[in-house]
Amino acid sequence: MQDYAIHRSSRKCHKDHRPFEPSERYYSVVLQKGGELVRHDYGNAHWNGPPEGAVGWWVSQMPAKKTGKLTPAPTHVLLDTLERLCESPDDAELAFVLALLLVRRRALSDLDEESLSDDAPFLHLHASQDTREFTVRVCQPTPTRSEQLQQLLIELLYCES
Repeated sequence: MQDYAIHRSSRKCHKDHRPFEPSERYYSVVLQKGGELVRHDYGNAHWNGPPEGAVGWWVSQMPAKKTGKLTPAPTHVLLDTLERLCESPDDAELAFVLALLLVRRRALSDLDEESLSDDAPFLHLHASQDTREFTVRVCQPTPTRSEQLQQLLIELLYCES
């Protein structure tokens, strides 16, 4: 038996480039173009049967929208994300909010008592899972910016289960 590499669904109609809706049925066809196999997906409105020379075709259905609850990323992913954010001065506020979240979850702890004094511009934190240390600039985002940062964190760190 021989294996063939066929691309995954494009999740949109080949004819009008419209994205398929959740639970929508669509048709896929495999054609031979030159020496390779090419897949095209078609919405119901544009399907008139398989074209001449089709290698194969089938009907599929887009998955329904999940309505699961949001679950946080694993702690090691959060720590990796914090490490990346700490490297970018533009992400200092987001790094600070994430660091506070990780302290609250007990994934990070203070390295020294000075790191939490009112006049210290940085938090010096240690990961409880491994040997990583983090230096996070203390920021005081405005209430509006805090809401934006919260939304960014939700998009960045949570997924539906």
